[in-house]
Amino acid sequence: MKNGTVYIGLLLFTLTFSMTTKGQNFIGLPKSEISGLLKTVNPHFKPDRNAINPTYKYLKYVDKIGEQTILFFLSDKDVCTFVRWICDYSNLTDMTDMLNRKYHKNGPNLWSYSEKGSNYVVTLVEDEWYFTVSFRKN
Repeated sequence: MKNGTVYIGLLLFTLTFSMTTKGQNFIGLPKSEISGLLKTVNPHFKPDRNAINPTYKYLKYVDKIGEQTILFFLSDKDVCTFVRWICDYSNLTDMTDMLNRKYHKNGPNLWSYSEKGSNYVVTLVEDEWYFTVSFRKN
């Protein structure tokens, strides 16, 4: 019986973790919660505390090898309103595979999803040296 209890506990933990990470939706989260959630779903990203931009209020995180950057744009009340993920082209296949797995494909480089009664749009834009994936509330 003890083994069964441990098994059920591990199963519940796994299900809880997978439900938390499935959408990775940061939009609507307060600034104080973004770092903790990012450590859980993408632990290889670290804050870039040197990022200063007087035009936008945001948090900037970079991966360990400098191929990816995530920007969390914040409202005046420090709530995430928009996410932009900037990547080196070496990550394009992995990123599109992840987007196709997690979201509904609506067209070339366009996905959508719904969460807690809100609709979101995900767009991928290919630039000359990098590509960006943007997450917005629709």
